[in-house]
Amino acid sequence: MPQSVLLKEDLSTQYLNLLRCPLCHSPMELIHKKSLICHGNHCFDLAKQGYVNLLSHGVKTKYNKHLFEARKQLTQSGFFEPLTEAISQLILACSLQAQQGQELRILDAGCGEGSHLADIQQKLAQSLGKEPYSVGMDLAKEGIQMAARDYTTGFWCVADLAQCPFGEEQFDVILNILSPANYSEFARILRDDGLVIKVVPEKDYLKELREIFFAQTDKQDYSNKQTVELFQNHLELFQTVPLHYSLLLEQPLLSSLVQMTPLAWGASEAQIQEALNLKSLNITVALTILLGKKRGK
Repeated sequence: MPQSVLLKEDLSTQYLNLLRCPLCHSPMELIHKKSLICHGNHCFDLAKQGYVNLLSHGVKTKYNKHLFEARKQLTQSGFFEPLTEAISQLILACSLQAQQGQELRILDAGCGEGSHLADIQQKLAQSLGKEPYSVGMDLAKEGIQMAARDYTTGFWCVADLAQCPFGEEQFDVILNILSPANYSEFARILRDDGLVIKVVPEKDYLKELREIFFAQTDKQDYSNKQTVELFQNHLELFQTVPLHYSLLLEQPLLSSLVQMTPLAWGASEAQIQEALNLKSLNITVALTILLGKKRGK
C-alpha cells in the first residue's frame, strides 16, 4: 500500500508549514517520520495508516465505520457527482490562486472518509494540471482511518473544529459539506482572499426517506434558515448556488443511503426496516451551496 504523503520526506514540509499545535499553538516538526512534536513538547504519533490524531483525548461520535463505508459506496456510484462537480467549478471560477496558476490549499472541515475531497482534488488537478494541497480533518477517527487508507495524496488528521491545528491564513478554500462549522476558526485559518464553501440541505433533501421515517410528525419538515443566517452572521455571503436532482436508487445502494444518513438516527427500527425492504426508491437531492468570504475582504 502506498505511503501517506506525510510519510514522504520530500513532501512533508509542504503540510508541516500549515500546522500548529492544537494545545499550545506553537509550530510542529516531524521527528524520524514517526511523530509530530511541537515547540511545547506536545507529541502526536503518526498512525501506520498514514494519518495523525491531533486530539488531546478520545471522542465518541455517532459517525462509525459502517456509516462511512456506506457513504463511500454512494460516492463511488456517482450519487454525489453533481455536487463535487459543482464545487470544483466554483473553486475554479472564484479562486484567485487557481486563476494565477499558484498552488491551491484546500481544507475539508468535516471530511468523513475523504471521498468528497478526493473527488474534488482529482477534478481540480485535471483542470489545473497539478494537484492542489488538500487537507481533510474530522472528529471521527474511523472516517480519517478510511481516508488515509484509500486516498494517499493529501494530509488526513483527526482534529476538533474548535481547536483547528493550523496556523493563521493558511487556506485558500475551506469546504464544509453537510457538516457543522466553526466560523471563528474558519476566519482565522482562511487567507484574506479565501473562500468558504458550505453545503446545506434544502427542505426536500432526501424527502422520500423523511416521509418514511417521520410521517405525520414535525420532523417531516425541515428548514435551513437558521444555518444560513449563522453563515451570514460570520461571513459575507456573495453567492448562493441551488443544486437539485433526483436519482433512482436500487438495492444495495438504497441500503447504503439509509445507513449513511443521520436521518435514520431519529427513526424507529420498524421505519428503518420499511426503507430497507424497498427494492428501489426515487431519491431527491436538494442542496444549497453557500459561498462566503471574510467581511471587508
